[in-house]
Amino acid sequence: MSAPTLGPQALRLFEYASTRSNWTVRSACEQLDTTVDELEPARQELLRLGLLIEGPDNDAVGGEPTARATAPEAALLRLLTSQETAAARLTEQIRSTREQIDVMREVFLPLHTARSSGLDSEVVTDPDRIARVLGDTADIATSEILSMHPGPVMAPEALAQGLRRDLRVLDRGVTMRSIHLRPMTRIIHSMNHLQELQAAGAQVRIAHIVPFRFILVDRVQALVPALHTNSRNAMMVLRGEAVTALLVKVFEMCWASAAPLSVAVSTPQAGLTSQQLWVLRLMSTGRKDEAIARELGVSVRTLRRVMADLMARLGVESRFQAGITAAKLGLLDQGTSDGPC
Repeated sequence: MSAPTLGPQALRLFEYASTRSNWTVRSACEQLDTTVDELEPARQELLRLGLLIEGPDNDAVGGEPTARATAPEAALLRLLTSQETAAARLTEQIRSTREQIDVMREVFLPLHTARSSGLDSEVVTDPDRIARVLGDTADIATSEILSMHPGPVMAPEALAQGLRRDLRVLDRGVTMRSIHLRPMTRIIHSMNHLQELQAAGAQVRIAHIVPFRFILVDRVQALVPALHTNSRNAMMVLRGEAVTALLVKVFEMCWASAAPLSVAVSTPQAGLTSQQLWVLRLMSTGRKDEAIARELGVSVRTLRRVMADLMARLGVESRFQAGITAAKLGLLDQGTSDGPC
C-alpha cells in the first residue's frame, strides 16, 4: 500500500485548521478564498486520514459541525492500528475457516471411504468438466496420489497448469508418485516439468510402456479412460475398493519395472541423440517430412540429413526397417493417448 498523500486543497485546509481550535467550513472558505464545493472533498480527505477529528454535535458553531486538527504522527498511528486490527480479524477468520475444513474432512472422509466399499462410476466427456474433476481431485487428496501418464508430450501451458495443481497438493504433505513415458525426458520443457515436480517432493519414474492413463486418490477414487465410450477423451471416475485395489496392483507392477528419473536420463539410447530419437518416434507415427520438420523447427533438407544419419546408425535402408529396428530396441516408447490428464 502506498503512503497517503494530501492534495493541495487538503494541505491548505489542514494548515488553516492547525492554527485554529474553533472554525467552520464557511469561515475556512472565506479565509482560503474558495467555495464549499471545492473545500468539502478536502475536508473529507482529512477526516478519512484522521488528520481532522469531528467534534460532538453539541460543539457545532452556527449549526455547522466542527473539526479539530490532530498531529500527523498521531493520525498515522491510528491508521496503522486500524489496519493491524483489520489484519488480526482476517487472520482469525482464516483460522476459524481452517478449523471448519479440518472438522469436515474428519467427518466426511470416513463416510466417503465407507461409501467406496461398493462400486460407483461416472463418465465425464466434457473437457472443462474433466479439468474441474482434476482440480477436485487435487483438493480432496489427504494422503496419497498415484498416477500414470502415457501419450504424447503435452504443451508447456498444459504442463504448467498441472504443475501448479501438483505443487498445491505436495505443499499439504500429500505423497505423490507418478510414472511417465521416456519421451518426457527428451524435450526441454517436459524434462524441466519432471525435474520441478521431483524437486518439490514427488517421486517420479520413467517407463518404456504405460498401459493406460489413471490418477488414484487416497486409494478410494480413480480417474481412468472411459474406453467403452465412443469419445476419445472421455474419462471415468471410479469409486470402490474392489476396482481401486486392482489399480494399485497395476501401478505397483509398473512402478517396479520403471526407472527413477535420474537413472532414466543418464541411460544412453543406442548412441542416438535426443533429436534423432524424437525424429524416429515421429517417423513411426506416419507423419510426412514436412510435418516432422515443422514440429522440430528445422528445414526439410536438414531433417532429411538427420534421417539419413539415423538410418545409417541403425543399419537400415528404409523408414519401415527403421521402425522395426527401433521397436526391437525399445526406442519408440509409445503409449496410448487417452485424454487430457
